[in-house]
Amino acid sequence: MLGMDHAQRIRQLEAALILRRRQLDGELGDRELRAMTAAGMLVRVMRGCYMERTLWDELHEPHRLLARTLAAAALGAARPPTFSHLSAAAVWNLPLYGLARSSPQPVHVLTPPDRPGRSRGAVIRHSEPYDESDITTVAGLRVTTLSRTVRDLARLAAPELALGCADRALRLLVGLPHARAGQAAQAERTEQWRESQLALLHERRGARGARRARRIIELADPRADSVAESVSRLQLVRLKIPFDFQVAVAGLHGATHRMDFDFVGQACFGEMDGRIKYTDPAYRNGRTLEQVLLDEKEREDEVRGLHRKAVLRWGWGSIGTARRLRERLSAFGLHVPEL
Repeated sequence: MLGMDHAQRIRQLEAALILRRRQLDGELGDRELRAMTAAGMLVRVMRGCYMERTLWDELHEPHRLLARTLAAAALGAARPPTFSHLSAAAVWNLPLYGLARSSPQPVHVLTPPDRPGRSRGAVIRHSEPYDESDITTVAGLRVTTLSRTVRDLARLAAPELALGCADRALRLLVGLPHARAGQAAQAERTEQWRESQLALLHERRGARGARRARRIIELADPRADSVAESVSRLQLVRLKIPFDFQVAVAGLHGATHRMDFDFVGQACFGEMDGRIKYTDPAYRNGRTLEQVLLDEKEREDEVRGLHRKAVLRWGWGSIGTARRLRERLSAFGLHVPEL
């Protein structure tokens, strides 16, 4: 399930870590490490582990969290730690929406209730019940499974981040069929997964965040192409705007187009206009940016002309809060219920 690019990123980050205990027997001693850190040549990833400043500055916070997680694994004791929550999500390459460099995230570790250990600034230990079916190995690291990671985030993380991770994880677990014939099977697998996760949450219904987690699991949808679509969907639910998601509509000459949102009872489709469709090589499929823009305009013209519906677009700047998206949609004539 781990994409080749992400697996390569993990290997590169592991190779970039400078461990103090290795340096003391090699080229650098404590004095040199301190001097290079003070001079800005090195950054302390966590106690006993460093990285070159130029490399560190290139990393966004999700990848910095991944680097801290890899550092914790390299510095770990004889028993390998079990990474969970945000750290497990970083290892799985789930989309950690909202993490910013201004708020560095600690490493998250799962510990048995009978051996809770102590949290400190760089590491948070979650003393929670689990069994070996909740644990797997990814790139040599012990981490919670995708489903367990989703349940943990659904209980404790911000809903926007949790839903984005749930959508991506579910897509990895049940797949996304390219042919219409496979969609029914995918829907069945999705509902089976949803029922199993809700049953597990019911067993821990007294746990912190269990009720909120149920809502995230109920909303999870593998059809989301990006975390931006996931967050948009969450805000539309908060605004109580009825919609269908990822709707297939007819185009010219037998073509079929997929619209992100179809607002029920309103003559309007909705499109989250994220960067991925213009920058992702997989989406562009060899096309230039100019051709992508022309194809997108032609698609929208067909949809408007054939279905007599407007196409309302929004971007990242409109989905940070439900209020902001409401302002955007209302300004373009969509009926939004009063809250």
